[in-house]
Amino acid sequence: MSLKNQLTTWSVAILTLIALIAGSISYLFAQKGAGLFLDHQLRLVAGSVDEGSQLPSMQEKYLTEDPQNREYGFVIQVCIADKEVRSSRPDFTLPIGKSSGYSEQVYGDEKWRSYTIVYPDRTVQVSQSDVVRRAIASDAALFAALPIAGLLPFSWLLVVLGVGRILKPLADVTMAVTMRDASSLEPISSKNIPEEAAPLITEINSLLLRIQESIESQRNFVLDAAHELRTPLAALHLQIDNLSKCHSQEDLQARIRELQFGMQRSAHIVRQLLKMAHYESGQPESVRKQVDLGDTVKRCISAIIPLAEKSGVDLGMVCDEEAEILANEDDLAILIGNLLDNAVRYTSRGGKVDVSVEVEGDRAIVSIVDNGPGIPEELLPRVFDRFFRVHGHQTEGSGIGLSIVNAIAKRESAEVSLENRKDARGIRATVVFSRLA
Repeated sequence: MSLKNQLTTWSVAILTLIALIAGSISYLFAQKGAGLFLDHQLRLVAGSVDEGSQLPSMQEKYLTEDPQNREYGFVIQVCIADKEVRSSRPDFTLPIGKSSGYSEQVYGDEKWRSYTIVYPDRTVQVSQSDVVRRAIASDAALFAALPIAGLLPFSWLLVVLGVGRILKPLADVTMAVTMRDASSLEPISSKNIPEEAAPLITEINSLLLRIQESIESQRNFVLDAAHELRTPLAALHLQIDNLSKCHSQEDLQARIRELQFGMQRSAHIVRQLLKMAHYESGQPESVRKQVDLGDTVKRCISAIIPLAEKSGVDLGMVCDEEAEILANEDDLAILIGNLLDNAVRYTSRGGKVDVSVEVEGDRAIVSIVDNGPGIPEELLPRVFDRFFRVHGHQTEGSGIGLSIVNAIAKRESAEVSLENRKDARGIRATVVFSRLA
């Protein structure tokens, strides 16, 4: 059911209920007021009657009246001393009250309301049929409730028009969104939007902005990946062409080794791109469990040691404090491994890379310190950008490793940073985790 229909239905139902209650109350009050008015009339008529001089003419009038009108008149009775009771209606013998005031009496099968005044020389009583009184009171009450009943359909019409007017801005927004092209990600206008709907429009605009940023990020990723792969693929194409120009077996073997190296580099870039796409895709996180941070770091060091020995770099662990964290072990190994790989590759032969795991309060900190060339201060904010590499370094790389590190750190709610050392040349990479109690 639409919001407009629900609001209209509830408003009409509430108005109808209020009208019924108000009409009922008006009806009851009008009946009560009519009864009091008729009682006051009885009292006024009784006070205006003398010794009964009006009664003969009233009897004659009664006999000439229409039978229907006879029922609506008052019956006046006068009793002087011990004489016979005289009445304005022939053959009417309603008992005379003994004291002044209102009373209820029954004559035949009919109930009567009377007002009696007892004078020293006479008694006057004016009576009215209860049926007549109820009819008069009901007519008065009906006229009091009639305006409410008449205005109720008009109020329904006003509700329908009012709800349509109030919800028109939302209908306009719906129409504007419906008419949009699928590729349009412009923010939705919040002009004249009701206050209650403004947060929804704001969140939709925020979602559109995130979608736009995601699409732009994917577009840039594809462009960067294509640009990054173009060079090794062009090199492979040249190397394949050069195979036909070999003049000796040794020359052929050398060119095949160059081709294998180019293929390995291309495969490495593709693997890095796949990892990058996976970590930036926003897919649900992998299962996280309790991990011994020191053990994971040691395994990563063991995996990098062959590269460190080949490069002539002294790689070792200088501090190993016990720390357990909640993380995905495979992702954690990639994060630490990429930082170690960067540190070893960018450290000159004879250099040193020190790794430590330390605990500070509720934090576990992994530090990787090298004595390589460092990074210019103005370029440090860009080190986690995709495909960014510092010019002048001869080390082979894709420029994706640190981007993967940053993406994993965000998934693991960790903080990663790179800074130039203050005590010597080189880089200090730091990863801060929340430690389990």
